[in-house]
Amino acid sequence: MFLQGRFGGMLDKKQHLLFGFLIILGLSILGYNYYVAHQQRFNSYGDASDYLMLGTTLAKTGKYGHLDTSTNNLIADFKANVVGSNTYEFKNQTTWRAPVWPTFIALVFTLLGYSLTTLLIIKFLLHGFGIYLFYIILKRLSFHESICAIGCFLYAVAPVWQLYSRVFLSEPFTLFLITLFIYTAINVYCRKGRWFWHIIVSTILILSHPYYVFLPFSLWLILWFSKFLHLKKFLLFTICTLGLVSLWPLRNAIVLNTNSYVITTSSGAVMAKGWNKDVVEKHTNTQGDLANESLVLQEYPEQLANQGEVAKSKHYSAAVVYFIQNNPSKILPIIFTKLRSAFNPFRESSKPGILQDGRVLFHVLSLIALIVLLFQQKSFVRSLALGLCLATIGITIITYSGFRFRSPQFPIELLMIIFVSVQLWQNFSARREL
Repeated sequence: MFLQGRFGGMLDKKQHLLFGFLIILGLSILGYNYYVAHQQRFNSYGDASDYLMLGTTLAKTGKYGHLDTSTNNLIADFKANVVGSNTYEFKNQTTWRAPVWPTFIALVFTLLGYSLTTLLIIKFLLHGFGIYLFYIILKRLSFHESICAIGCFLYAVAPVWQLYSRVFLSEPFTLFLITLFIYTAINVYCRKGRWFWHIIVSTILILSHPYYVFLPFSLWLILWFSKFLHLKKFLLFTICTLGLVSLWPLRNAIVLNTNSYVITTSSGAVMAKGWNKDVVEKHTNTQGDLANESLVLQEYPEQLANQGEVAKSKHYSAAVVYFIQNNPSKILPIIFTKLRSAFNPFRESSKPGILQDGRVLFHVLSLIALIVLLFQQKSFVRSLALGLCLATIGITIITYSGFRFRSPQFPIELLMIIFVSVQLWQNFSARREL
């Protein structure tokens, strides 16, 4: 008995059984994850609740900011199912968060109603679309149908996606965008897609999470050095993306009445968390974002007069520059500490749980794959890996890294692992036949 493959290949009975098993197991894991997420949907706090506030504010008022209510009260209103009928007053504009995920939330609320269950369903459906895109990516790279099936299963049940899909953080959405980024990039690389879609996706990726601000440019730079991308196209991609990204800081300058170029006003505090006297001793890849950013202000002689978001961000940034200028002996130790933490696949402080353990195992495999790729011939996957490596170094030096922030890059790391694993298996099989 045979089944016709999606792209013309013939699937035998063993492959059919394998695919059936992976589909059932994958759907079971996703179903359980949805059950847990649905049970916890009203337990949002911190960053997750702030994203819900921003999305609701945008949907209700058309403005990017906060409502005149606390996030706890807003969650209570979601629980009582009265957000849609309630009237809220607009409180203030903000640019603390990147705009893409809150805008997506607002779009869902506007079109489908103010329900956290609906938002949760849309998020899981988006993950399903990401699985399909990852399948197309593997097919573009000419992997066997069985490898594509296994790769899609691993993508579907990724520990990092399960961890962050249970709350309304931006990481799962950014993970999907990175999958879309790879898809459009490989279409350009294989000359099977229009380049402007890749630029649009790159712009959206940067505006979804500033941690990946260097990723598109790093990839294009490596592709240019590897002679996979012409200089004209490299410059075109860079100029067009910078131009589109600049529309958001331009909006911020107008709305907040400032001459500053600001994507997010959290950037100053984030820099301060990665540049202070405690980084070398206390920074970890699991709790680096819990550092006390106010430490740099203790050495900075100027006091903050204006308490606005932009003023605070600029004040933190200036204090960081002052700290670096006046502590030259600490520069290299801080950089080394942050880079070691960024590429360390093991947790530097304890976080128990099977998903955390699975995440560590995946990070170990991705680091091994990266090292192997460094010594291989030019390829799209190698360029993608080097681009990710370069982008990580850049953002880690300027700010810092951590397990949470690197979770959206899972599709790139999984692609690296699959690519290296298949190559190693092929080399091993070839040697056995000799």
